[in-house]
Amino acid sequence: MGKARVIAHAVLVVALAGTLAFKARHANADGIPGVVLTASQHVTDWSGIYIGGRVGGAWSDVDWTQNANYFTTLNATVVGTNSSFSPSGVAGGVFGGANLQLGQWIFGAELSYSGTDLSTATASPFFPAIDTFTTELNWLATVEGRLGYSWNRTLVFVKGGWAGGDVKMELTDNAAGITASTTTFADGWTIGGGVEYAHWDSVILGLEYDYTTLNVGGATVGCPTCPSGVGGGVPVISSDIHVSSVMARLSYLFRPED
Repeated sequence: MGKARVIAHAVLVVALAGTLAFKARHANADGIPGVVLTASQHVTDWSGIYIGGRVGGAWSDVDWTQNANYFTTLNATVVGTNSSFSPSGVAGGVFGGANLQLGQWIFGAELSYSGTDLSTATASPFFPAIDTFTTELNWLATVEGRLGYSWNRTLVFVKGGWAGGDVKMELTDNAAGITASTTTFADGWTIGGGVEYAHWDSVILGLEYDYTTLNVGGATVGCPTCPSGVGGGVPVISSDIHVSSVMARLSYLFRPED
């Protein structure tokens, strides 16, 4: 599924969840039996559309695999090199979504966009270490479903879904003085959970943990200084990126009656 279709579907899910939250709230206000969402019973009604920001720390594990095609141009001496490294740094961004409360259960969907400074370079683990591997994860986007349970002003939730990010990979042959690189969009999945607290009626504070896996499968790196490119146009690099993050959340909930 293309990125545009995924995002379009996500927007529809959020819009539908928000519409259901409004209808369910008004149905209860009109005295229709069934769903009970009154603030007097649960103190906080979590139904509605929300937007917010988050910031925190992130750490990751990056695994590289080089295919044999790479070595035909960059003169490296070891075939099938694998390398792993673990960049860490700061992550933060914005998010938005919609909740529907049924009793004490909260159902919803959430979109997020976060920038990161996860970037690191490491030498080849083989001797002589003539290669340098560099990976940058510039941003992450997610589309997730959310399930929560509330106790008055406190909400505990789990979430999970699709993830994608902008990844730059660079490989330098220090002996030959040649650098090859590629920037690509990588798909994957994410899962996480956290807790939120309604400090004021519509101002929500929270803390969350997220685990995300992205796969860069069969990327072809470009090399302007190489006569025929790296690997003759054949995919030469694959990578798995595993990111964990802990971030504080601050959001504003637009309730149906607002």
